[in-house]
Amino acid sequence: MTPTFRPYQPADQAACLAIFDGNTPPFFDPSERPAFESFLERQPCPFFVLEQDGQIVACGGYGTEKNGDIVLAWGMVQRDLHKHGLGSILLAKRIEKIIQDDPQAHIVIDTSQYSQAFFERQGFRVTGGQENYYGPGLHRVDMEYKPA
Repeated sequence: MTPTFRPYQPADQAACLAIFDGNTPPFFDPSERPAFESFLERQPCPFFVLEQDGQIVACGGYGTEKNGDIVLAWGMVQRDLHKHGLGSILLAKRIEKIIQDDPQAHIVIDTSQYSQAFFERQGFRVTGGQENYYGPGLHRVDMEYKPA
């Protein structure tokens, strides 16, 4: 069944936090949870969920940086559903929304070394990074979207 992509609602918070917890570690450091929880409560930018069979299976959003870049934010898929195409769907839907609003958008992300290869397969390229940025052994990888 094809998952439904829809805007995040406050009732989705527990499911999104459970997805975060299921990916911690290695994809997130436990110290990042309060920031994610605060993000969900504030909803400072567009944020979405993928729902499949009545269950939230992925979430992610995007915002605008001061320099005008569009930055992908807090994208994640339920851990036991990795490698099933849900991350690709979530990413494609977010990029589609961004491009609808601004066809010339410069899309960036800061992610970890554990997600780098996924984003490279989706058309992103590395622009920088920093070791141990998110926590010990969890490195920041800066990337930008360069579609073929």
